[in-house]
Amino acid sequence: QAISQDNEVRLIDLFVDAIKLTDHGFEMDYTDNGRPAYHPSDLLKLFIYGYLNRIRSSRGLEKECKRNIELMWLMRGLVPDHNTIANFRKENPKAIRKIFHSTVSLAKNFDLIGAKLLAGDSTKLRAQNSKKNNFNPAKIERHITYIDIKLEEYNQLLAAQDKDIDQIKRAEIEQKMAKHLIQKNRYQSFQKILDETGETQISTSDPDSRQLITRNNITEVAYNIQTTVDAEHCLAVDYKVTNQNDSKAMGNMVRRAKAILGTSSFTLLYDKGYHTGTEFDYAYKQGVEVMVAIPEVASHAPDIAFDVANFRYDKLKDNYVCPAGETLTTNGIWYFKKHGKTTNRMKHYKTKACHSCPCFERCTKNKAGRLIERTEHAEVIEANKLRIELNKELYRKRQAIVEHPYGIIKRQWGFNYIMTKKTIKHASADVGLIFTAFNLRRIFNIIDHEMLKKYLKVLACFFLVVSSYFKYLYALVFLGINISPRKLTSF
Repeated sequence: QAISQDNEVRLIDLFVDAIKLTDHGFEMDYTDNGRPAYHPSDLLKLFIYGYLNRIRSSRGLEKECKRNIELMWLMRGLVPDHNTIANFRKENPKAIRKIFHSTVSLAKNFDLIGAKLLAGDSTKLRAQNSKKNNFNPAKIERHITYIDIKLEEYNQLLAAQDKDIDQIKRAEIEQKMAKHLIQKNRYQSFQKILDETGETQISTSDPDSRQLITRNNITEVAYNIQTTVDAEHCLAVDYKVTNQNDSKAMGNMVRRAKAILGTSSFTLLYDKGYHTGTEFDYAYKQGVEVMVAIPEVASHAPDIAFDVANFRYDKLKDNYVCPAGETLTTNGIWYFKKHGKTTNRMKHYKTKACHSCPCFERCTKNKAGRLIERTEHAEVIEANKLRIELNKELYRKRQAIVEHPYGIIKRQWGFNYIMTKKTIKHASADVGLIFTAFNLRRIFNIIDHEMLKKYLKVLACFFLVVSSYFKYLYALVFLGINISPRKLTSF
């Protein structure tokens, strides 16, 4: 045969055949509504093969169907149009996520998921939206100011040369003014949308994409991909496409990891970008242990010896003891402090002994005396700090675990941008296929191919028998058709 028995394409074929696509949300009425008669399994096989071989574009996949012998075998000679290929990906983000979950289930069946130590992080993938087509209030104001200046210049030119200017010149100036007014109205409409939605940015090509910092204060219009990776074989267990930074992401990703793994008996490692009190509290309520790097905070005390870290908190008495031995107490009132879009609830601790203290100038610049603010999440934040101090060697594994998929996907495969256009929903389909391909590549590299093929064949036969049995019952009970058991498998 042209395709050898150990060819990877056979594993792709068996993997898709072993999946009951109706349970994954793929539309099975693929011959209706004027659509080409391509079964979802064929298009799914095409995409998995493409992503495993660094081919993501629909036109590129269409071309490969005509000349690639492996795809000719996998697709049985079918050559879908590039529009059909692109639409399948765009229209099935939820179903593709379930296919990704199938790779996680497959890995679990071969004990490739340890479910004891995991790491989470995010990576930026450029969106199909240029910086030129991304606007914030400051940028909109600059454009409008520039247009106003140009309009004033044109008005002055027309007024100064009112008598001498010829009709052709006047028409040219008026045409330029009209174009500027159209642009001004456009920018004003952007500002109106921002005012109505409360958003800080607007992107015109891909409305859900945002300008995000990628590295060293360099920004790109991109999506932020949250990922959870298992430490055993660096397999991805979850992904989520977002357009926000990491500060509010941890709690949700912890909850999702718990649901996917079916347990809360694991530890999740994160970097300092996830260090947020509300997220610690959420993880604690989920019963999941997290370890998050502690961000460096500049000391507000003139002398570092009087930094807040050196003030000892007494939980039973609810007070602080300063390095000089004085006690700072609270009036028990909760105060609210806004930080960006987040409002934190905290207590204030202070003492009247400050003014007579010989260490006053070393401790604070505040004329009213030293003030300690303790947030309502301080207890879980301090517990995290203690875990980090006691498990430094364990935490050092974080980068090696979670950066592994990013290195393969972005550096080796070159997938550093989103293929699909417009909205997080469509971007999720592309990212889902990326992580599906990544997990399959890891599984194919770890598990013996013959063993894997036997397992997938058994699984495919099981689904075929179950599916045929229910079709038989449906035909017998609801349609009144009696089908011979010999014809059961072909029904």
